[in-house]
Amino acid sequence: MPAKPTKTDNQREALIAELLDKMRRQLEEQLPDDRATLDQIEDAAGKIGRTLSQEIQRGLVQKRQQSKTSKTVCECGRLVRNKGQQSRCVVTAHGVLTVERAIYHCSACQHSFAPLDRELGLDGGSTTTQVRLWIALLAGQLPFAQASTTLQMLTGVFVSPSSIERQSVAIGTSLRQRHQEQANRHQAGQLPEPASKPGRLYIGWDGVFVPLRDAWKKNKSAGKLSCRYGECKTGVVYETKVDKDGKDTQVRTHAYVATLDKVESFGPLLGTLAHQSGHHRAKEVVVSGDGAAWIWQLAAKQFAGAVQIVDFFHAAEHLGKVAEARFGEGNPEGKTWLSARLTELKTNQLDKVLSSVRSWRPSSLVKQKLRHSTCAYFSANAERMRYQTFLEKGYHIGSGVVEATCKHVVTQRLDQAGMHWRQETAEAIVALRAAQLSTRQTDLRPFCRMLN
Repeated sequence: MPAKPTKTDNQREALIAELLDKMRRQLEEQLPDDRATLDQIEDAAGKIGRTLSQEIQRGLVQKRQQSKTSKTVCECGRLVRNKGQQSRCVVTAHGVLTVERAIYHCSACQHSFAPLDRELGLDGGSTTTQVRLWIALLAGQLPFAQASTTLQMLTGVFVSPSSIERQSVAIGTSLRQRHQEQANRHQAGQLPEPASKPGRLYIGWDGVFVPLRDAWKKNKSAGKLSCRYGECKTGVVYETKVDKDGKDTQVRTHAYVATLDKVESFGPLLGTLAHQSGHHRAKEVVVSGDGAAWIWQLAAKQFAGAVQIVDFFHAAEHLGKVAEARFGEGNPEGKTWLSARLTELKTNQLDKVLSSVRSWRPSSLVKQKLRHSTCAYFSANAERMRYQTFLEKGYHIGSGVVEATCKHVVTQRLDQAGMHWRQETAEAIVALRAAQLSTRQTDLRPFCRMLN
């Protein structure tokens, strides 16, 4: 014998019937005739879909609003009474939804709450998880005002630029906190090994400057605008495709990390990213950099045993400065000298390069300092400049991927005309961009939940 329908079943059936009736009327009113173009059909279908989505959402929530009691239990365990109704507006993927909720107040712990908020999974924010995800994706790619107009154009949902900034910063900050937690676990040896076993793994990093500002308000109540530049350390861990001759060619996969924090914080973040990319299981690890001392200090600490290569083009720039200072800008003799030195550099003849630089006897103090610093640079990095050997093994000898990373992850979003950032805002945005632009994108949805 079939079970007797309950009150809840009857309410559900009534809601379905009501929604179907509204859908039928919408279709009758707005369905295009046989003369409509595809654009007109597309527009009509979109309007009908949005209206019906709003009706379904509103109907399901209203059904939940109707179930309320005069008393409920507070978190402190005391029985509390209903103090009335209060409306709340939430921006959803289908538009603005107004929720009428019963409010309860506990005189013992002075806590006011709406049980329906918990039932619907609402936190202290004014948007749903899906809308926040859209915000995070757009804010990582576009200026906040442009993200606002783009969101409205693509989805019909409006969120102000200031709200987009506030929510994207909260999401990016939450993401950065997770990165830091993972870095702490990695440093403690508690991060599990990934399944991947790369053949050759490249790791590179550099710094790029971002326009920052001190505490400031548009109404000038916090004083004059004071801008400065802060260095954003940016790293990439990547694998390449290999041609038939065993030479590394284009990038196959890449993972990014960026932070405006100190090197002491950047190192563990990069080390964790490398670990997650299979650093400890790779057959070979190659570290590439521009020759700055901090880069090799970090490499020694985080990637002991890795092959270290100074970017060939940075080394060539050092020789180019010597050629210009020694022979004059654009001098044919200087160009000939530079070409010969680059050939020697690329064929493991660094001793000849150093000998030629040392044979220069400049008269001015500035040029003497240049000669000394150039010799010191090449002497300190001799083992990292065995370019013929590196090329024969198929390695990349340039840091083009690293430079492209700085531009792609940081500059294209944070260093545009007229921009200046609070450091915490910039930090959140580079965290979002690094996660979005990596080959294996991070699922941002968990970081879009439970925002205050």
